[in-house]
Amino acid sequence: MTVLPLLLQAAPVASEQNIPVIILTVVSLLAFLVAGLLNAVETALEHLSKASAEDLVDDEREGAKLVLAQVSDRARTDRSVRSLRLAMQSVATVFLTLVLVQSGWVWWLIALIALLGNWLLLSVAVSVVPRQFSYRWPGGVMLFLRSLTAFAVKLNSLFEPVTRSLRRLRPASTQTEAEARREMADDLREMVDQVGEAELFEDEDRKMLRSVFELGQTLVREVMLPRPDMIVIDATANLRDAMKLFVRSGFSRLPVIGEDSDDIRGLVYFKDVTRNLMAHPETATLPVTKVMRQAHFLPEILYADDVLRLMQRDSFHMAILVDEWGGIAGLVTLEDLLEEVVGELTDEHDREIEEEPAQVAEGVWQVPSRYPIDDLGEIFEIELEDEDVDSVGGLVAKVLNKVPLPGAKVVVKNLEFIAQEAMGRRKQVAYYHVRALPAESE
Repeated sequence: MTVLPLLLQAAPVASEQNIPVIILTVVSLLAFLVAGLLNAVETALEHLSKASAEDLVDDEREGAKLVLAQVSDRARTDRSVRSLRLAMQSVATVFLTLVLVQSGWVWWLIALIALLGNWLLLSVAVSVVPRQFSYRWPGGVMLFLRSLTAFAVKLNSLFEPVTRSLRRLRPASTQTEAEARREMADDLREMVDQVGEAELFEDEDRKMLRSVFELGQTLVREVMLPRPDMIVIDATANLRDAMKLFVRSGFSRLPVIGEDSDDIRGLVYFKDVTRNLMAHPETATLPVTKVMRQAHFLPEILYADDVLRLMQRDSFHMAILVDEWGGIAGLVTLEDLLEEVVGELTDEHDREIEEEPAQVAEGVWQVPSRYPIDDLGEIFEIELEDEDVDSVGGLVAKVLNKVPLPGAKVVVKNLEFIAQEAMGRRKQVAYYHVRALPAESE
């Protein structure tokens, strides 16, 4: 109750000081101007890459080396410029309000004009106009305002000790790594969408950038080839057997297994087998273990972008993924990870897979691998069901107890299934030729 009278008594004193309106106005406008220039620097800093700044240095532009230093320490520069801009906006707002207070108008009119005036100046003069220039000429803006930027950095450095002290008082983050990655990816995706709205990126480029950001929160097991779908070769096989399997499967690398698929002993490469058979034909009976290479084993819970960096650092293209119990979960290749970014990679000879069966000869149907077995039963007017699988490819794999390869043949309920060509980068059988056998062949 005692505060309000004191404020009312102090108000006339402030007005009696009679600060020249012209001084208040000039200071306010200068503060708005500086805030607008700093906003232009912020925008230019976002759009000027380090490579572009290096080009300015190569062109021997005046002040280019200072701009390159500011761009190289982008985080500190941006933080300094933003802090000074906010301070200038506060100064401009306060001094504009003081100008209106000295007008002698009623308080609600002063408040209304102050709000509208600040909104207009901040949105147009400080935000829209400077950003338009910075979008078009980020390099020129940074060169022109390099001294103002350097002043902001120098001024901010004076408050660094205080900032560091406050940062220590901040409670530690309770975010897990997955939550932090997800939050960062969401922020980056939103940034890409905002840039895309300005028509700076094509749709394909925007999709690719979003895929890059999502790679950081995608577990590698989500893109792997599961263990049941792996084409492997037994450690007792020789080079001739390996060559046959390479030709049938279309792969250039095969895991070598021992007692079972959990006992992966290495990888055999098509080029190693070919080199030995061509240079020394007598090595055809040599065991594949003599030419196999060491396999790279990784946990299946790694993130896809981490695996991609490991492949780049250690120069390998295939990794065997291990689950939490130490068993083999599957494998992932460099191509699998790249497909997450650029989309499906297809061979020039691959054709689009038809989703519906087609009759290719009298009594012979070409059926897609993913075609439901109950629908296939309707074609041949028999009951074809299985509790474990739903597709034609799954049924053949179950009967064979391994991944089907081109030429594989099985008979189920008097229907003969013959695996046809393998398609796609993973070389999986795309079609089966199915025909009903004579009754005596059952």
